Amino acid sequence: MPTVQLKFCALRYLNQWLEHDRIYCEGLAGNDEATKLKALNKAAVFYRVSRNLPERYDRKKGLPRFKPVLDILDTLAPANFHGDALLPGILRVRDQISAQYGTLGVLSLTTKFLWVKFQWPIIIYDSKARSAVGARTGDLADYYARWRQRFNEHAKDIEAACNSLQNVVEYSVNPDLATPRYVQELSGHQWFRERVFDIYLWHLG
Repeated sequence: MPTVQLKFCALRYLNQWLEHDRIYCEGLAGNDEATKLKALNKAAVFYRVSRNLPERYDRKKGLPRFKPVLDILDTLAPANFHGDALLPGILRVRDQISAQYGTLGVLSLTTKFLWVKFQWPIIIYDSKARSAVGARTGDLADYYARWRQRFNEHAKDIEAACNSLQNVVEYSVNPDLATPRYVQELSGHQWFRERVFDIYLWHLG
């Protein structure tokens, strides 16, 4: 994996965090329902999953858009996804969301919304990344195993690319926020490094 390419992916994800993911995560972490719903709406548009949840199951019933999803997410805690509970927990939430929206296939959408709520240890299930790691379609366990194997193979290079970000903060979309100290702390998180790897996989896929 070329170091230069990883540095590009690290900077690209930093900018995505500053412009998009940060806003969704902060919005969903609060206590105001309207703010949380707004964050879900924006995340759904950005991640292109809005169409997977037909409006006839929420808005056309007189509910705010994605209110059934928020009701499910609000019942969850980090402990629901730790250790061996991770995969069963994700699949259980997938089934709950699917049941609210016409029994649809919503695995990718579920992992994206769960990531916005919790970040680690959720890994986003994405078709491009799945193709890049060679996992079987719809098999979350296979995807997570292959994804982690590939990540671990390149963990040191990913760490080095993330550590280099504090030297290029002037190239970020928001250098006022992305100070060297802020970026150093941010890029030290495991979930941040995993998202950098996602960017790399999306390019491959």
